[in-house]
Amino acid sequence: MEKIRIVVAGIGGRGAPAASALSRSAQFDLVGLVDSVPQRCSLLLDDIGLEGVAVFRDVAGPLAELAFDALAVFTPDRTHGELVIPALEAGKYVFVDKPLEVTWEKLEQVIAADRRAGGRTFVGLNLRYAPVYRKIYDLVRAGVVGQILTIQTDEFYDGGRTYFRRWNRKQDWGGGLWITKACHDFDILYWMAAAPPARVYADCSLDYYTGREDAAMYCRDCKLLPDCPDRYEPSENPKLLEQAGPLSYRLNQIHEEVTGLKPDLCLFNSDKDTFDHGISMVTFTNQVIGTYTLNVVAGFTDRRLRIGGTKATIDGHLKGKSVLVRYRDPSREEEIRVCAGDGAHGGGDQPLFDSFAAFVRGEPTAFVAPLDAAVSVRMGLAARDACEHNHVVTM
Repeated sequence: MEKIRIVVAGIGGRGAPAASALSRSAQFDLVGLVDSVPQRCSLLLDDIGLEGVAVFRDVAGPLAELAFDALAVFTPDRTHGELVIPALEAGKYVFVDKPLEVTWEKLEQVIAADRRAGGRTFVGLNLRYAPVYRKIYDLVRAGVVGQILTIQTDEFYDGGRTYFRRWNRKQDWGGGLWITKACHDFDILYWMAAAPPARVYADCSLDYYTGREDAAMYCRDCKLLPDCPDRYEPSENPKLLEQAGPLSYRLNQIHEEVTGLKPDLCLFNSDKDTFDHGISMVTFTNQVIGTYTLNVVAGFTDRRLRIGGTKATIDGHLKGKSVLVRYRDPSREEEIRVCAGDGAHGGGDQPLFDSFAAFVRGEPTAFVAPLDAAVSVRMGLAARDACEHNHVVTM
């Protein structure tokens, strides 16, 4: 089987591990890397011990100079369309990390470009591929819960606080947490409900990660550093800046050397226009009611999905090894084991990339096209609108 020649754009927190995984894949041949700081590409290639991979500063480079089949986009959310559209126009297949884009107008532009290209875009909504969530979906579609009444998605995410020192903290760059983060779970609600959203209401607040006079702007300058649980990537050596260890530190170090942007921005004193906790409610056209709770203040990580219907209720945790079915008869319940995969997003990343390979080859596979992927972003935009204006948004 001939390998798919792929270029990865955006060598950050998502793109670097994705490029590393693709370089080891039996299905892909990593032939190019793109990043606005090309030195990060060179560092990654040294780290994974790969030679002969071309490095570019922007996507125009490989499109003009390199023979390849597919582009994988992991750049900041608001830049997705800038890479996806020219790649489609050049006849390439495109994998784009969620969310598809961050504004209604850009969503429409990408959808139109994909339509003109004959449907070559695959959107990386990886929770659909996580074994636990896939098992729940299969049980729901098999009629185990009966008619769906309610869907609950909850996320308590310890790592989410780091958004407040990264570009995700600004709505202009990532749409705010209702899009850059919540698009995952809004998509799960939409996928499970199997109907378009009709109404959205949400409320949110920034109450914990607010300004502190006793804290400095950067961790390296802060007297609170030794005991602060919110310091830059807490570790045994919290001042791990000059002699970075893990790849993520070294990528940040190079980014600082080139751009001057320091990676240890204080979570409390950073400029931000999003929230640290919120709840949204979505009513779908088939009267299914869904909720999503997001909390990035909690000191633990857990993602849960609960679907209640007329016959049963199903519970599952993203990183769990089973799902629990509680039937209407209180004496009946069933625990169903799940072969959970390894890796990020509850083991969803590997089957995600496998599905993209099948998509490029024209083989039958499950995938999310731009038109479907746009729904979760529009739900996020509606949730943001609901919070800002304190009203229910009709979709």
